Order: sequence, then C-alpha cells, then structure tokens
Amino acid sequence: MSHKHKKSPQFRSTKEDAFFAASNSERGFCSYYSDCFDNREINRVFVIKGGPGTGKSRFMREVGENAAARGWERRMIYCSSDSDSLDGIILRRGETSIALLDGTAPHTYEPKSPGVREEWINLGDFWNASALRERADEISVYQQEKQKGYRVAYRYLSAYGSVYRSRREKLEPYLRRKALEAYAKRLMRKIPDGARFESETALIGSVGMQGNIRLDTYFAESDCCYEIEDCKGVGAELMAELYRLAAEKRLRVRVSRDPILPDLVDGLFLCESRIAFVLGGEVRAQEKARRIFVRRFLKISEMGDLRESVNFDGRMLDALLGEALEQLQKVRHAHFELEKIYSSAMDFAEKEKFTKKFCNRLFDLQNP
Repeated sequence: MSHKHKKSPQFRSTKEDAFFAASNSERGFCSYYSDCFDNREINRVFVIKGGPGTGKSRFMREVGENAAARGWERRMIYCSSDSDSLDGIILRRGETSIALLDGTAPHTYEPKSPGVREEWINLGDFWNASALRERADEISVYQQEKQKGYRVAYRYLSAYGSVYRSRREKLEPYLRRKALEAYAKRLMRKIPDGARFESETALIGSVGMQGNIRLDTYFAESDCCYEIEDCKGVGAELMAELYRLAAEKRLRVRVSRDPILPDLVDGLFLCESRIAFVLGGEVRAQEKARRIFVRRFLKISEMGDLRESVNFDGRMLDALLGEALEQLQKVRHAHFELEKIYSSAMDFAEKEKFTKKFCNRLFDLQNP
C-alpha cells in the first residue's frame, strides 16, 4: 500500500464564512444538503444544472461577489470532492436569505415548493450539444474512469471505518471515561445556559481530490478556540461529550461531522459564547488556539501487548486513507479532462451576459 498521504489534515484559511455540505465517507457520498438549504429562513433557492466545466462554481461566486458589493453577507459552501470549487452559496441581508446550489449528481435536492421557493438554472443552455456529441466516446471513457475511482475509494473508506471501530472497541476498557467527562464539564462550566438547543450542521472537513482538507472557519470566527489532540480517537470521545453537554445546556451550536465517519463530531462552535473546539492532527493548526492533550485519559501503561495491535490499527488507518486519496487523484484526472471537453463547447460570453442579467434582476427584486 502507498503511504504518501497522511491521516493528519491540511488546514486551509479561506478568510470567508466557509463550510462543506457533503463528504466522501465510509457510507459513500454523504449529503447534508437538507440541513444547509432547507432552513426556513431561506426565502428563495436556485438549483443550478450543468455538466463539469460549465461554470457552475464561477456563476455562484460571481453572484456572491455582486451580492457582497450590495451589502449582502455570504456563506460559501465548498465542494467536498473539489475543495477549490463551490457546491453552493447562501446570501443574507436583513430578513431576506437566498441560496444557490449545485443540483447535479451526486448532489440530490428535493424541492419543497417548485416555482414558488425553488427555481432551476440550466447552464447547459450555453453549450454546443452537437460538439459534445462528437466527443461522446471520450466523455464516456472519462466518466467510467471517474466512477471507478470513486467506487474503489469508497471501498477503502469503508474499510477505514471498520478498522476505526475495531480500535475503538479495543481501547474502550482502557479509557478513563469518568475523568474525561469531568474534564469536559470543567471546560463548559463557565458557559451560561441557553434558551433552546439548536444544532446546525456545518462541516469543516473534506476528503477529496485536493486531499484531506480542514477549513479554519471555526478558529477564525471564534473569540476563544481549542485544538484537541486526537490521540487514538480519544479526542473524538471528548468532542462527543462536549456536544452532549452543549445540548444539555440548551446552547446554539454549529457542528462539524468527520468527513469519513459521519457519526463522529470533529468540530463544535458555540454560537452565543463564540468558543470553538476542533480536532487537530500531528501539526498544530493555529498558534492562537489552546492545545488540549488527551493522552491522560487513556490507560496506556495497562495495555500491555495490546499497544502494538492498536498502533498497527493506526498504521492501517493511515494506509487506507492514503489509498483512498490515491484513487481520488484518478478521479481528479478524469474530472478535469471532462471539464476541458465541456468548457470547449461552452459559449461563456453568453453565459456572462446571463449572469449579469440574473444579478440585476435578482437584487433589484430584493429592493437594494
């Protein structure tokens, strides 16, 4: 197996209110679209259709820039497979909120009030279909290459989940759970209780074509931030307890789910107190963050020969993730070749005219 890719995430600063709304996980493609875009505060939703390379991400970014120039706030939803591209954008000003999202496979979004709340934008209106038909065989080859890459990557990620749970079972008898729970209570002790528990899903991690990425959004937006060492999964146990206490204290939170293991919390942002907790890797992500070490909550000295088995599981997790990322590099190659083909068939000049008209019409209707 290849060991070029490490388990530790690469932290990325976007200087934006930025998250992911899906992930490549042990269960396959895992979507949180409904959590992000079915919010009752969102008045209008525009679902964008079009093939790779048709400019969906650029269209959303240009609409967002136009909105920002008119005083709107932006939340950027990045693509879990290609973290340089957008899956969606949420615009807010006053009581009005508008969302634009990528509605192509594998994303699924079921409209609640078609034509009333949701509308469709088809960027395929700007491509030359006959030019694409001439390259149908090439397109088919790259589509199959892409599908195969994802299929194999998901097998590795599924195996990753199995090994992770096996290690967790081995370690459970050696976890100082009461001490961990007491420590979590001390961390949350001075935070005032809230009126009602509200949990908003906002992922900061992705495993995709760009690697194992973590956004620094929770750190950047916090007044106080903690980076938790994830020693053999013990950091995830502490995160789970912090999330449970947040619910008990009726706090409003943003929660990030582990991209591979959706049942695990890897980030928590307490909205009222603006305190953030994020699982870190081997390399410190933020100098300003307070580092929490969790090895003390594991009875390592009592584990005996089991230590080698647990360490082997850790090496397996690194290797499985590395192999999944290798397959996603093959997906990347096919994806960008498809983008080149579709881009060559696009009339971007007409698309840009449409974008300007769309922005003028949209924001004029919102009484700028």
